[in-house]
Amino acid sequence: MGGVDEFAGLRREVERLRAENARLARLLELRGQDIGPAPEQLAAPVAAPGLVTMNSPVRDKLDLFTSLFQARNDVYATRWENRRLGTAGWSPAVAGGWRKGMDRRSAAYLPRTAEVVAAHLVGDVFMGLYPLMTGNTCHFVVADFDGPTAMLDALAYTKAARTSGAPTGLEISQSGRGAHVWIFFAGPVLAAVARGVGTVLLHEAMVLRGSMDLRSYDRLFPNQDVLPEGGFGNLIAAPLQGRRRNDHGLTTFLDLATLEPYEDQWAFLSTLDRLSPGDAERLARQAKRATTGTDVASMSRSAATRVHPALPLEVHAEVGAGLSIDAAQLTPAALATFKHVAAMANPKFYELQRLRKSTWDTPRFIRGYDLTLD
Repeated sequence: MGGVDEFAGLRREVERLRAENARLARLLELRGQDIGPAPEQLAAPVAAPGLVTMNSPVRDKLDLFTSLFQARNDVYATRWENRRLGTAGWSPAVAGGWRKGMDRRSAAYLPRTAEVVAAHLVGDVFMGLYPLMTGNTCHFVVADFDGPTAMLDALAYTKAARTSGAPTGLEISQSGRGAHVWIFFAGPVLAAVARGVGTVLLHEAMVLRGSMDLRSYDRLFPNQDVLPEGGFGNLIAAPLQGRRRNDHGLTTFLDLATLEPYEDQWAFLSTLDRLSPGDAERLARQAKRATTGTDVASMSRSAATRVHPALPLEVHAEVGAGLSIDAAQLTPAALATFKHVAAMANPKFYELQRLRKSTWDTPRFIRGYDLTLD
């Protein structure tokens, strides 16, 4: 089944699911029952099918997608665009759509059903996932990279992950200017553990690249260890959105050998290994390496490479309102180390997290340095 046939099959599945949902809703209405799914249904895991390819039945593709991208099923987000104003964003999907002045606490959030997933894969909607579950667990961790060096940063992260034994999938974002690196777990893990895995790998990637910014620590999904009170946590855009994938090759997973989308996205996802919860905990215990300020006791050294340039015998600096150093004098590992030394943990971030408040727009580290082009 080629690309056109695949989308035709998904379209038929969307229509079938819509008809089935309408039939069940009518039956439940006749019985006077609430049509909302029970909490235990929302949390039920979906078993992964065997090998799935672009020629597999639509149901197998839906099962594979659902088994990999496990997130909250009682709510999902959709992307909206206002072409007149040139604005775009994400909102939780609610019955009847968002209206001005709507109270989030009383909103009727729509569940993420098989019909929604199929509509996303066809391209009728662009679905956002809320990865942080109600028990503060998750099934994947995603590192988000943006800007002109996004792909180089993502490749350094991928290299660090592979050296550490963490299988990854590299996705090009919906804008085409960013990248997401996905690590899937074989079972639910605490968000704190998942973020610990991401922190370790980001630190390794920074030592490899040197030029990566500490703000990358703020671009992990889930974005905090505990679910904020009354909220869902940050969302991540789901991959394989039909229109962007079919028309522009975006939201697809890339072959590391060519940085082109895999011809068969389903075969890649079907054969991608998942990190066991035990291995995730082992990796997360190394997160203490990402220390800052006076806690940095030695020069960083990456285990992901055998290339370790020698430090220069002299480093020239200018003392003024601060200490100015030409970064070109430093090795990548030395530059990454200096950045961590010139930063400190942000107490506000950890206070908000302790209070189960949203940490959105609150950096994990306070930088005490600036990078300039001169």
